[in-house]
Order: sequence, then structure tokens, then C-alpha cells
Amino acid sequence: MKTAWLAGGGDFFAAGFKPQQNDIIIAVDAGYAYLEDMGIVPDTVVGDFDSLEFIPDHPEVETHPAIKDDTDMMLAVKKGIEKGCTRFMIFGGTGGRIAHTLGNLQTLCGIAESGFEGYMIDKDYIFTAVSNSKLAFSSRHSGYISLLPWGTPKAQVTIKGLKYEIDRAYLPHNRPLGISNEFTGKEAEITAHSGTVIAVFESQGILPEREETK
Repeated sequence: MKTAWLAGGGDFFAAGFKPQQNDIIIAVDAGYAYLEDMGIVPDTVVGDFDSLEFIPDHPEVETHPAIKDDTDMMLAVKKGIEKGCTRFMIFGGTGGRIAHTLGNLQTLCGIAESGFEGYMIDKDYIFTAVSNSKLAFSSRHSGYISLLPWGTPKAQVTIKGLKYEIDRAYLPHNRPLGISNEFTGKEAEITAHSGTVIAVFESQGILPEREETK
């Protein structure tokens, strides 16, 4: 699995930004400054650079106009796909303007619905989207996890191993029924049979396993 590490300009959790060998690092507009401070040279730099306020001196810069359809983060995801990445780790995607955070949640949905794997990570939480697939959590996970249907009137979901379990029940988009479920110290599974669901859980440096259910 080829992974793209995306550095955005929001609240940046530097301690968790740990690309491995052969991963791709993409600086997204002002995220370039975070990487520069960390002494990390990205493979690619993408953005309109209205936040960074200058175009970096880098051999692979993709400059976009400020007036465009996609956000800089979405353009960075597309660049990662072009480079053969199937997993996306988004840092600096929360904080700042709330519209950008919400837009990045939409981006996670787009990643999941395209059959890829995406996570947005900040200091306290991990966000991911699940669509026609299953998330498997180990017994080491603890704390709260919330599920929010996104983009459709309802999502059919099965939950096993959490405090509150359901079997192919529907979570509506306009009623927060999936808020504040809890890990119980045993393995847990969340399956989205239809629709797309945002999962938000406490960051402990552990990612779930993901399996397509089609």
C-alpha cells in the first residue's frame, strides 16, 4: 500500500507525522511552512499559495488559481492518486476556518467512496470515512467513538464489540444517534453496508484495519 502524507495549513500535529520509506509527502499550501520547520522536504507542493503568500522554490510545485472548484487539499489527494497512492494521511486539516475542516471531511468521504483509505489526524482525534467497507479495531482502542452519516439521508450500519451494538440498522443524517459510543476493551467492528459514515475516535496512535465488503 502506497501512502501519501498530506501536510495542510491548519492545526498541525507534528509528533504524529511519520512517513515511512517509499511514502509520498505532499505539502498543501501553508503546510509547506510546517514541513520546512521540521526539516522535511516534500516530494510535491500543491496549492494556490494564498495562505503561504509565496510560491516555494521546489522542483515539483503545482500552482493553482485561487478561484477554482477543488480545495487545495482535494487537489493534493488527486495528485497522490496520480502517483499511485491508495492511502492518505491528512495532517493540518482541522482548526482555523471551520469551513476548511468540514471540506476536509468531505474529502475523506470522496477518498472512501473512491475505494481508497483516508485519515485526518490532529492532536486529539482521528477522523475517517467508511463506505461499503468495514473498520476493525483492536482491543487496545479505548475512549469514545462517534459515527455520523454523511451525504445521504441514512446509512445502514452494523456495530459489533462497542458498548452500543446494532445489526444493519439505519443511522439518519439529521439525528445524532451515533454520537459517543465507547470501546469496551475488546475487538470491535463497524461496517457501512450502504451510505457513507464519518467515524471520529480518540487518537492513540492506532489505526483500524479496513476491509472492503463489496
